[in-house]
Amino acid sequence: MKENKTIPRTILSLCDYSGIWSKPYRDDGYNVIQVDIDLGQDMRLLEHPGPVHGIIAQPPCTHLAASGARWWKQKGEEPLIEGLTLVDTCLRFVAMCQPDWWVLENPVGRLRKYIGEPVYRFQPHEYAALADDPKSEQYTKKTCLWGSFKIPPLAYKPNTIGSKMLQFPQSKDRARKRSMTPTGFAKAFYLANP
Repeated sequence: MKENKTIPRTILSLCDYSGIWSKPYRDDGYNVIQVDIDLGQDMRLLEHPGPVHGIIAQPPCTHLAASGARWWKQKGEEPLIEGLTLVDTCLRFVAMCQPDWWVLENPVGRLRKYIGEPVYRFQPHEYAALADDPKSEQYTKKTCLWGSFKIPPLAYKPNTIGSKMLQFPQSKDRARKRSMTPTGFAKAFYLANP
C-alpha cells in the first residue's frame, strides 16, 4: 500500500533576514522559502516558486518610515524609488502566486501614499502575552499591515517600555535590530492565518 504523503504548504517570506515571522510556520512543518538580499537572494531575481499558500512581505522601511522623514528631502527621489521598487516586487509575487492570504508590513510612513491605507495597525505590546519573553515586547512601535489576511486576536500586555526603537544606540546593525518582528505578534499571526 502506498504511503499518503502530503506536500507541505509553502510560505514565501520576502525581505526576511531574521526568520522570526516565518518561524511558527517552519516549526509546524510548512515549506518556508525565506528570501533576503543579506542571505544572498535578491527577490527581484526570484523566479516563480510554484504554488504558494501565504506570503509574508517585509520590505525595508529605510526610505519609507516616518522616523526618517527629516532626511527625505536631502536624500532625493532615488532612495524612495528603490524602496518602492522592493514594495512593487513583493506585490508582484502576490499577483503572480495568488496565495490564500498575504501580508505586507511597514512602519508608519509614506507607503500609504503609494498603496493606500493599511488594513490593520498594531503595537508590539498588544501581542506580548504570546512572546518568547513577554517583558521584552511590552513596547510601542506602530506597525502597519496591508493585504488579505485574518487579523489576529490581541494577546495584550501593558506598554511598560515605551518606544524601544529610540533606545537602540547607533551601530551598523541598528536598522536590522529595529526591524525585527516581535515574536508575540508572529505567533498570533500564525494562529490566525494557518
